[in-house]
Amino acid sequence: MKLLFRSFVVLVGGLLLVAVLLDFGFRQLQLRDDPGPDRWLLSTLSLIETELAAVPAEARDARAASLADVLGVSVQVFARDEIHMRPDNEPLTPLVDADGNRSYLHVADSLDAVVRLGPIPSSEPNPLLRMLPPIFYLSIFVVVGLWLRPLLRDINAISNGANRFAADYREPLSTADQTTELRSLARNLDAMAARLSGVLRSQKELIAALSHEMRTPLARIRFALAVLGEKTDPRLRGELDAMNDDIEEIDDLVGAMLDYARLDHPDTQMRWQDVPACSWLQQIVAKAPANVIITTNVDITVKDVRMDARLMELAVSNLLVNGARYAGARLHCTLRLVDASYVLSVEDDGAGVPDEAKEKVFKAFARIDDSRNRDTGGYGLGLAVVARVAELHGGHASVDRSPEFGGARFQIHWRRQESENPPPQ
Repeated sequence: MKLLFRSFVVLVGGLLLVAVLLDFGFRQLQLRDDPGPDRWLLSTLSLIETELAAVPAEARDARAASLADVLGVSVQVFARDEIHMRPDNEPLTPLVDADGNRSYLHVADSLDAVVRLGPIPSSEPNPLLRMLPPIFYLSIFVVVGLWLRPLLRDINAISNGANRFAADYREPLSTADQTTELRSLARNLDAMAARLSGVLRSQKELIAALSHEMRTPLARIRFALAVLGEKTDPRLRGELDAMNDDIEEIDDLVGAMLDYARLDHPDTQMRWQDVPACSWLQQIVAKAPANVIITTNVDITVKDVRMDARLMELAVSNLLVNGARYAGARLHCTLRLVDASYVLSVEDDGAGVPDEAKEKVFKAFARIDDSRNRDTGGYGLGLAVVARVAELHGGHASVDRSPEFGGARFQIHWRRQESENPPPQ
């Protein structure tokens, strides 16, 4: 509807502006070429003066009466001392009576008198003439509206279908039957959306299936390594331990892929509940990596926080693991209420995140360090999970520099909600 209204206003407004400018220009040109009522009136008064000057003074009243019969307007002759005219009076300044009738005074020097023409009855313009401009402008609204309506209706249908497809890729576009003027475009978009929907389904099903199926052989390999470790020569146990670490890394990757695939599925269900903020955060920190010092701070205004505790715990755990990997020695986790939103922050004393990478880090499989060695660690999914959890809570994730520790500060923002009104998924 916004597109329809905006397009209609812009198009109609432009046409109205052009119409007004053309009308103004036409009137100006017309005034230049039109001699105007003043010239005709001056000519009439001059002819009257000439006619009256041709007869003796005593016959002028009779001649004025005969001219009035011819013209259909009263003509009177007054001596100069009978009429008082100010010097600043214009020659054709009308005298208007109570009924709106107009009279004009003309100083006839040849007669040494003043000629009065009128009163001339006021003429009411035809109402239809007054209605022509509004009818013309109204017709612009009607014609443009009738022309734009099917086009904008089609655009609105395609836009709504695209929004539904963006919210759930399993529902491809089906807008061809809802359009008329843009049916060809709608068919092409429907076909493209159907192909894209099939690709996305296949991709997500493949990732989920591979992740699940890899768990079983990994468990068998891990069991076999444990058995071999008890029976083999002690010199080979180090190599077996390294292999076991590799298996553990693959298992972590599979777990991260499963977490991200579940969160990115349109059917993800939120389990909203009120959680005691302080104890909940301390339990998560207790499970965090122990290679750094982790401190917490919960604002006194924050008591029970409404959220999906399971998903938010997954996001905070990923932030703590990420922070422990890049921190120097300290992590600080805070939860506070800013305006009407909760803000959960994890700060570290590491090198921080470069400005050019602040948007990239929240994308799946994106990493600042592309070496992918074991020292830098990570699979590029942890922060993508954080961003997705924030979206499911109706908020967003961000990263900037910690003002206190100098490293990175990752934050999750989401709106404070009452128990009966959870945010939309």
